Amino acid sequence: MENLEKALRQHPFLQHLSSEQVKLVTGCAKSVRFASGEFLAREGDRLSGLYLIRDGVVAIETHEPGGRTTCIETLMSGDVMGISWVASSRIHFDCRAREPVSAFSLERECLQKKMDRDAALGYAITSRLLDNTYQRLSRIRLQNLDVYR
Repeated sequence: MENLEKALRQHPFLQHLSSEQVKLVTGCAKSVRFASGEFLAREGDRLSGLYLIRDGVVAIETHEPGGRTTCIETLMSGDVMGISWVASSRIHFDCRAREPVSAFSLERECLQKKMDRDAALGYAITSRLLDNTYQRLSRIRLQNLDVYR
């Protein structure tokens, strides 16, 4: 049986948190798996929390008029899915496993309560989410520049 706290400590999103902060996060976490083609989340679903991707590939997809589906980003080992959970309770895209995925699921309400009670944990998680959001927007900007050339 894998030690969840030890495994969480290895994920890039949590690597620089203190031991006490990782223990707090562990109380909200569980290991999950998704088969190839399975949806981690669907557009319009309630966002239950964050997924810290351990292995596999997740396609973030949007729907265009006429029913066409477009992959707008691909997430892999070390990435985070669900970065908008702080600002929104609904997911805005489909998230589908392109190959088998293992991840940590961090339950939204549990983590939010712990972040509210522990300002240092709240700051650490929020700053990581903001950095993740900035990185993602930068990648999408570069991707769009390439498309329009």
